[in-house]
Amino acid sequence: LSLANISPAPPQYWEPGRRVEGAMANPHSCTDPDLQEPEELEKFYGTSIERGFTSSKAEEVLKRDGPNELEKPPKPTLLMLFIMQLTGFVIVLLLCAAVASIVVNGTGPKKDDVLSYTTGKAIFIIVLINAGIAAWTEHKAGDALEALSQMTQASIYVMRDGKEVKVDVPNVVRGDIVILGTGDVVPADMRLFEADDIKVSEMALTGEPDDVPKNKKLKFKNPGEPEKLTPENMVFSGCSVTNGKGKGIVCETGMSTRIGRIAQLIAGEDGGKQKTKCGCLPDTSASATPLQQNLEKLGGRIGMIAIVVCVVI
Repeated sequence: LSLANISPAPPQYWEPGRRVEGAMANPHSCTDPDLQEPEELEKFYGTSIERGFTSSKAEEVLKRDGPNELEKPPKPTLLMLFIMQLTGFVIVLLLCAAVASIVVNGTGPKKDDVLSYTTGKAIFIIVLINAGIAAWTEHKAGDALEALSQMTQASIYVMRDGKEVKVDVPNVVRGDIVILGTGDVVPADMRLFEADDIKVSEMALTGEPDDVPKNKKLKFKNPGEPEKLTPENMVFSGCSVTNGKGKGIVCETGMSTRIGRIAQLIAGEDGGKQKTKCGCLPDTSASATPLQQNLEKLGGRIGMIAIVVCVVI
């Protein structure tokens, strides 16, 4: 899922210091920062372009807005993953077939023959082994993704008390003055007010493979002109700086950033609240690949056909 799947907001007229409205509303957010002068944003956030926040002010804003990081759903345990593997339609059919085989043989003339229960036992063993392998594979894949997520830049230079200091990315707040250089990962959505031949890779947002040049110019949209997904005077969280350097004012952090909106869309319309099935198990159907969805449907059809054939015979 990329930013191209998010419909641009309806065109709005610029007003200095205008706040966001709607579901993403936040009394401390300023909408359309790309259509505002840096001085207006400086005044709105109560910061200073030359000196940045004081340490006490930055700490106050951090307590108010929370850390600059994406919300993560709780990671299911290995046992939970194992149980989830047993809830698939085809697996349930196989378990029912195993139980039926044992019951039929246990009430038949050969109930004392140990070998008559071989089919049911074999199905149980195969299902459990398959579920164990699938759960372990998914668990290790989750560890690999967690390791990849920790490879992002852990700190960035910002202006605090008139000095350039290095702070952890989760401690970056709205109104911070961030200094970007080649190789840096943009820590939050920012409005540039200095841009020296700066280019960023926006592949994570738009899928665009080419580096995108950025500038500090204020550019209004002409009537009839399509809305731009990524304005030229804005850089967005998660994008990497591939050339040049620049400075900008942080406008959005955490789940309010563009990448945070994508994360919310992936999580669902319930605002990131984890969905469940069977009352307690996490529902991962929304993140299933097309191949997994098609295999589940195919297995369901084969199972229904098998049931119909058994009933007819």
